[in-house]
Amino acid sequence: MPAPALYEPRAPVSTMPPVRIGTVDLPERIERERYFHELSYLELSALFAGPLKATALTKWKEVAPPRALGLVVPWVLTQRKAPRAERLWPHDGTVGDFRDSAHGRAALAAFREAVTAVTASHAIFKSPALFAPSMANRDQLMRFFDEIATEDAVGAARVWVPDGLWEPRSAVKFATELGVICAIDPLVYDPNTPAEVYEDLEAPALYFRITGLGRTGALQTEKLDDLAALMEHYQDIDLTVAFASPARWQDSRNLLKLLDSAAS
Repeated sequence: MPAPALYEPRAPVSTMPPVRIGTVDLPERIERERYFHELSYLELSALFAGPLKATALTKWKEVAPPRALGLVVPWVLTQRKAPRAERLWPHDGTVGDFRDSAHGRAALAAFREAVTAVTASHAIFKSPALFAPSMANRDQLMRFFDEIATEDAVGAARVWVPDGLWEPRSAVKFATELGVICAIDPLVYDPNTPAEVYEDLEAPALYFRITGLGRTGALQTEKLDDLAALMEHYQDIDLTVAFASPARWQDSRNLLKLLDSAAS
């Protein structure tokens, strides 16, 4: 079954570059082949807890088109607390929080091999909870991305998912200074931050990670309309949209239908 190309809108938004659209991890009861027939991107956390066997990477390479996968980096690079899993990356008390550690560097080397094996487009670095925008944490992130998790060491475009304590505009600005892509949820509005803030972000690339915060079902059409309008607003930059919402399979395909309808 042929895989889809990146979404390329037709007129009147034909000037938009291709946009990656997909979900965070494979939705339940959806076959991989069907997934990549309908969507062009998948944020995959299979390497977060522990290493994958070579056979598993081979399977992903066979099914996913080149640059259709974004891989979440091993937890030992970003988190101090180990996830619940049978197989974990080797670790000790020095790992996580974007610190330099022997176990972190070893995991990063293995991760780099996986990125190459599946031709991943992105490497996703998720901040731990309550990782505040303090000066100490800013310095830590700067050292980490400048000296340890460089783009050469990672092998893909680096995406940083900041904690909710970071204000979107300052997070995007700081990420751009670091040379990494900032992941934000433009459908989550802080009462103290007007929605218009998402229309004034200056960056060469953005990663819209839609959480569907507070919802249990599919996103309303009005929300998807807002997202589509924002995508058109950033028509000149590299853009990825990954749904982490409860109904992420439905939401991602509804967005595609909306974009197709608006372009016809």
